[in-house]
Amino acid sequence: MAIRSGIWLAMAMAAAPAAASGDWDRGERQQIVVPSAGLDLSSEAGIDILAARIDRAVRRICAHDRRCQDEAWASTQGQVARAIERARTWRRLASERAAQLRACRDRCTRPAAWSAPPPPATTVIIIR
Repeated sequence: MAIRSGIWLAMAMAAAPAAASGDWDRGERQQIVVPSAGLDLSSEAGIDILAARIDRAVRRICAHDRRCQDEAWASTQGQVARAIERARTWRRLASERAAQLRACRDRCTRPAAWSAPPPPATTVIIIR
């Protein structure tokens, strides 16, 4: 888990100089939406799949322009971090609720929806 977090941090740091330069207007702006529906972003596997989707979208927008790729990746960092945090919080709350229900067993009334709903779907928008 620390390795993956380190990879995201390294990507953010590598992209930061390009984003900080303020040189976003080299041409027309493009954006592409990368869906994360169906991914468990509280797991490393889900994060890896989202990173692969973002990488494909960045390459589609930027081709082989490294500076463009850095800017595009930088535009996703905050969005991805928030999505991962939301998913982890959702997972933690669901686990706590399940533990409460297990602890009280038959003394508690079970809610109508026994299983927790899935976390809200997130999309990441890449801007170049």
